Amino acid sequence: MNSSSIIIVEYAKTTKNVCLCITISALLIMLFILSPLNSFMISSIFGKIIILTLLGYTVYYNITKTNHFADNYDINMSFNEWNPIKINIVCSYIFSGFLIVLMLTVFQQLFR
Repeated sequence: MNSSSIIIVEYAKTTKNVCLCITISALLIMLFILSPLNSFMISSIFGKIIILTLLGYTVYYNITKTNHFADNYDINMSFNEWNPIKINIVCSYIFSGFLIVLMLTVFQQLFR
């Protein structure tokens, strides 16, 4: 395998890890925010802190690995020519933005 293929495989593994973290976060959101456990103060606060921590880690991990991938893959991020790799990088940053919005929503729920 050449070096660009190895970089793509590593990025795919990173994407799997981000997906796993998001799945766990979604399950915890359903458990601690949307279920009757939300009425218990201690478990609700503890669960929301765990959710915020996991989402924060996921955003950090996704952004750092995407930056690493974009730097090592050596692509030109101009807007003249688009390919699937550039689109994947841009979508990864947009996804991180949505995760930040989700974090802000959970943070807002923390004080209700």
